[in-house]
Amino acid sequence: MRTDGPVVIALDGSLLSDRTLEWGLREAERRGADAVLVRAWTEPDEYALGGWFPTLGDTGDDGEAKDYLDAVLARETARRPDLRITSALLHGQVVPELRTQSDDAQLLVVGPGPSRRPGHVAMHLAAHARCPVAVVRDHGESAPGAATGKVGAVVVGVDGSRASLGAAETAARAANARGAVLRLVHARPTSPAPFGPDYVPPLSDNAATDPAHRSARAVAESLLAHHPDLEVETVLVDEDPARAILAAARGAQLVVVGSRGLGAFRGMLLGSVSHEVVRDAACTVLVEHRDED
Repeated sequence: MRTDGPVVIALDGSLLSDRTLEWGLREAERRGADAVLVRAWTEPDEYALGGWFPTLGDTGDDGEAKDYLDAVLARETARRPDLRITSALLHGQVVPELRTQSDDAQLLVVGPGPSRRPGHVAMHLAAHARCPVAVVRDHGESAPGAATGKVGAVVVGVDGSRASLGAAETAARAANARGAVLRLVHARPTSPAPFGPDYVPPLSDNAATDPAHRSARAVAESLLAHHPDLEVETVLVDEDPARAILAAARGAQLVVVGSRGLGAFRGMLLGSVSHEVVRDAACTVLVEHRDED
């Protein structure tokens, strides 16, 4: 995974695509990274043969897709003269083309798809891209806290796995860049995992002796050592982890998850908790992909 590559922003020309574009360009500015605007276009006969993946652009002559990218590039370059923005028209089916783009990117930004709930393309890339993936929702970053004057929190679920600790570091940087609170969520399933211990004792009120409290405190202290100005909240609950993260993310502006954690099925490219959060969160979700082995 590259940390010096561009932020690649996938567009499809829809109204929801405008939100994806705005989020991705802001993120590129925060990171001091170049931005690459991409749109996929598939030859009509290739599409008719019944490929595995849908197209991101229209079938037919690619001139309309190219004109769209050129217009967006000209507009955004004028609006953001300090940000280096380029564009690329991709010829092929959207998932394989975007996955190839993720080889050299530091972040891939995608929209949810035709509806406000992530579709096949977003879910597939969240699992299979070779760099972190942001699935952008239609909510503005400051909209949840507009009534109070506060920006929404950045939420991350931690379970002690390397993937979740990497996600926590990413979330800390994101919270710092946004001037937001970092909310660490540690949730323990109320029912045992199929191949785990038969019984998990409930959380203790004694924060000094309970191992879950100590673990969450250790993560918070480690993050604060690198980000001393960060405000950190911890949420510890006996609850299904996905439901706990989704509850903590109400009113948040961003949720960060590891691609997989300490679940029972280690071979999954996108763990069940992360999959559910990407699918159901009301705000943008960033899936962190790291070398977890």
